[in-house]
Amino acid sequence: MKNRIVSISLVTGITLLTFVAAAFMVPSLLFLLGLPIMKADLWLAAGAAVLICRISSMKLAEEGQTNVFAVSAVLSVILFICAFMVCGMFYDLSYDGQSYHQEAIIHLAEGWNPVYDQPIDLPTGQSIWINHYAKAAEIAAASIYKATGLLEHSKVINLLAMAASAMLSLAALLVLRPQSRAAAPVVALLLALNPVSVYQSFTFYVDGLIGSLLLCLLALGCLIVARSGWLLLSVYTLTMIMTMNVKFTAIGYAGVLTVGLLAALYMSEQFTVLKRLFRVAALGGLASVLLFGYNPYVTNTVRDGHPFYPLAGENAIDVVKNFTPRNLERMNRFEQAVASYFAEPMGNSTEKKPTRFQWPFTFSAKDLPTYAETDVAVAGFGPLFSGAIVLALIVLALAFRKRPGITLAAVGVIAVLAASSFINPAAWWARYVPQLWAVPLVGAWLAFCFSDSRMLRGAGAALTVVLAVNTLLVGATYTSKQWAWSEELRGQLAQLQSAPQPVKAEFTYSWSNRERLKTYGIRFTEETPLSCSSEKVTLIKSGTTLCVENKGAQAKAQ
Repeated sequence: MKNRIVSISLVTGITLLTFVAAAFMVPSLLFLLGLPIMKADLWLAAGAAVLICRISSMKLAEEGQTNVFAVSAVLSVILFICAFMVCGMFYDLSYDGQSYHQEAIIHLAEGWNPVYDQPIDLPTGQSIWINHYAKAAEIAAASIYKATGLLEHSKVINLLAMAASAMLSLAALLVLRPQSRAAAPVVALLLALNPVSVYQSFTFYVDGLIGSLLLCLLALGCLIVARSGWLLLSVYTLTMIMTMNVKFTAIGYAGVLTVGLLAALYMSEQFTVLKRLFRVAALGGLASVLLFGYNPYVTNTVRDGHPFYPLAGENAIDVVKNFTPRNLERMNRFEQAVASYFAEPMGNSTEKKPTRFQWPFTFSAKDLPTYAETDVAVAGFGPLFSGAIVLALIVLALAFRKRPGITLAAVGVIAVLAASSFINPAAWWARYVPQLWAVPLVGAWLAFCFSDSRMLRGAGAALTVVLAVNTLLVGATYTSKQWAWSEELRGQLAQLQSAPQPVKAEFTYSWSNRERLKTYGIRFTEETPLSCSSEKVTLIKSGTTLCVENKGAQAKAQ
């Protein structure tokens, strides 16, 4: 790796990734020792990241490349500070975020040990997800919340994972094709700005995080094929452990990507590396489930008979069925995906409205507000994703006629991504298969590899522009709306500060809003059902309703 940019990108990406993973792995190990999350956990994670930053700068930087450690460490700190501050400016206004993700984080930070303590019991009915779902994201966020006392800021793991995926992707692209210096940063940035990651970035949803982690695995896999070493294999395994504990389906996704990497090493006749990866990945997989994921995988098996309870086993819950558009119910999973991604955008709903076809490269401005929400069900990768798929297919056809070998390599990567996606029967729903976003970008990168073909490079440029515009539309819509809603919530909380206290409150599904009231110094008493003789205020995008009396009315009553 003679390029200094490659070294800095790679070391920075590894550093950020290590911090996110260690913020989960350190508390998970301490749970087994009977210790709850402590303030020191975050600093242990930060220490691990600094240590790996130092080791990777020594092992991966080429001779003569000075200050790689210092530059990468400073860049990592700057990215953390910026991401931390930005996350604090936005409230998580999603349903799942308020109903159980934040609730899990709060309980973990307050001392709940999911390995030894009794399961959480909440009257909202959300306890089942807190007790039985994989918790890597919540544990990592809880370690940050415990150390800082700032709940909303702990969403920072989403942005850090996105930054890590961008850095590792840039390093991988430059190693695979060093002469493509102009295209590599653009493609790497677009890979990281997965629309699912974007419209979940300011929430505690975990699908966007999985998308970023899977991209890290893909980039690390490419680097291992190009330049193997024990450090890259170790970081790959570290990422795999984190990914497998974010969500049940991520076990299958990480497994397919790892099998694809093993196949690539076999086909390139790197048998020694193949054996090492197989051993390390096997040990990492076992540790992921039996050690770091003791809760929920072992505890679910012991208590409820299946490691993936409540999504599998006796009385399994189908969390997709009630939200599937009616016309998709008659299709197989491949037809469903085509019907969804070539359709008008539609949000998550139990109304089961059928999808409506939308021609590629077209969209309506009235549909863009759909992407202000966290859970876009139909056309979830953006309004122009269907057009990008069409262009990617054209690129593959043109490239195969010109140079079949490199095209087949790209098709192999696409096949692995597709296989990892379609093992999920809900592949039509973008947030459940965020890795599909990378498929057209593989086509774009392939086009840029043909320096001797204007037609292919032009097609690649067109594909990149379409995806960039798509990302801009999704990102601008989401960020502007979330900012407006967060500002409105801040205004409501400020109004409650000046009201006579305590106020009566009914939290319904969003008990985590108690922390927002406490942060603003608003005293409250819980009452269900809520009866008000005064004005009712319902916090925006929330199930929390409060009774607010003005000071004049209170004084008159007295």
